[in-house]
Amino acid sequence: MVLARPAALLLSSLFLVPACAGVRTPERRLVPEPPPTVQRELGYNDVVRLSQEYATGHGYEVADVAEAQRVQPNFWRVRFGLAPRGSGRALDLSFDEAQGRVVGSTEVEDQAIGGSGPLTPVSPGGPPSR
Repeated sequence: MVLARPAALLLSSLFLVPACAGVRTPERRLVPEPPPTVQRELGYNDVVRLSQEYATGHGYEVADVAEAQRVQPNFWRVRFGLAPRGSGRALDLSFDEAQGRVVGSTEVEDQAIGGSGPLTPVSPGGPPSR
């Protein structure tokens, strides 16, 4: 009788192991969801596109993108060369990534072309009247 118990356990395990092996439980991966207050991070192309739309919408004729760089976690500095190409004029824009908009602009002589620095500060409302 003592031998019957281990034999019964062994026999029942022979039937249960293959039966359980065929049953698969779905894998659960715990992926934390981002908090709802975290904003989508804009990429380089989005920042340049939105800044260019701002510049052309405020009367500037943009010739090319001279530079676009992140200067702080939520702020970008975007510099556009102004038409005509090679004129040495540029437009510096400050772009707030959290707000998704330009928050400041300044027209400058492009240092790479030999300019001397800021020409005319421009308010976020647009270019100076000419």
